[in-house]
Amino acid sequence: MSAFKFLSSIKLTVFCLLWLAVLTVWGTVYQVDNGIYQAQERFFDSIFFRFLIFPLPGGMLTMMLLFFNLCVSFFVHYQAGWRMPGLMLTHLGLILLLLGGFFTKVTGLEASVSLLEGEGSNVAVSRSDWEISVAEELHSVREIQAVDFSDLKKRKRFHVGNPDLRFRVVELHRNTSARGPKDLTDEQRAELPLSPTGITEFVPKRLAKEPPDNIPGIRLEVEGAKNATEMVLWGGDQQAAALELEDGSAVFVMLRRKRFELPLFMELRDFRRTYYPGSNVPEDYRSLITVYQGEDSQREVVIKMNHPFRNNGWTFFQQSFAVMDDQAEQSVFAVTRNFGRLIPYWGTGVTSLGLALHFLQMQLMQLKRRRKSA
Repeated sequence: MSAFKFLSSIKLTVFCLLWLAVLTVWGTVYQVDNGIYQAQERFFDSIFFRFLIFPLPGGMLTMMLLFFNLCVSFFVHYQAGWRMPGLMLTHLGLILLLLGGFFTKVTGLEASVSLLEGEGSNVAVSRSDWEISVAEELHSVREIQAVDFSDLKKRKRFHVGNPDLRFRVVELHRNTSARGPKDLTDEQRAELPLSPTGITEFVPKRLAKEPPDNIPGIRLEVEGAKNATEMVLWGGDQQAAALELEDGSAVFVMLRRKRFELPLFMELRDFRRTYYPGSNVPEDYRSLITVYQGEDSQREVVIKMNHPFRNNGWTFFQQSFAVMDDQAEQSVFAVTRNFGRLIPYWGTGVTSLGLALHFLQMQLMQLKRRRKSA
């Protein structure tokens, strides 16, 4: 059987749909003990996943096969005539739905921005993704470069920015707690790996049900630094590790939540909240922000519950708030990026139109047969 014939086969369509149904049930049962995010990663975001010793097709591979199956069959099974437009529109709508899901998976992100009144930012912080950043200045937002933690694996070599400063992964954990040295002499402490807070070892933990609760850790071999040959970074640290380079300069290395540059600068001008009478339950909270885009473009925007602010594929939701010890108010915004947000709507509309047209055509054909038989 040729690849073209295989991709256009109705048997492949049925298999993909049945296997997606199996993955849906399997993933639903799996998420009871492991959480929805782990179930999504294992069953739906994967090309293959392992069951016992057997590799099985994941949701990503299954939906890719279904997408190509629909595209090829769109042309192979097309028959010119007035009876086919409904089915063709249905095919096209399903293709758009799958394409929209893939586009969202590849380009979408979820992050957050936390601002005190009078504070502004053009950087969002990921809730679940991590990175290793190298900065030339402490507390500077200007990094030489950053590498995704998800791209790293044991024994992998990489460099960040400066090619003379190289790293090799010795130990890596997606979720862990950290320990420091106990009862060591000064000489023993001097032989420990470089760590901003004195961490010497990790205690691996099971992945949490919610990705933001996972705190990763990594141990690295270092080449090209004068003050360290090995370093330990933990996501729970709020400090960066300082490396002295051979040319006398210094850089600051940190394992932190991934940063994303926003297409605008937002400044929190005022935050307001109201409560239900006689309770501490918020009835409404909203933020007045000033949005700057370019040198001459600025506008006032109100972001409140169920009323997000959208801008060029980015959406800003009023997520929560906090009150600091000095009674200063902090507003927290959930930030999502989805350039293909409208594609599922288009796909649903085209599919609905195709099914309605096909149903109408079938009804007209039945009516025509009845008239002939009468």
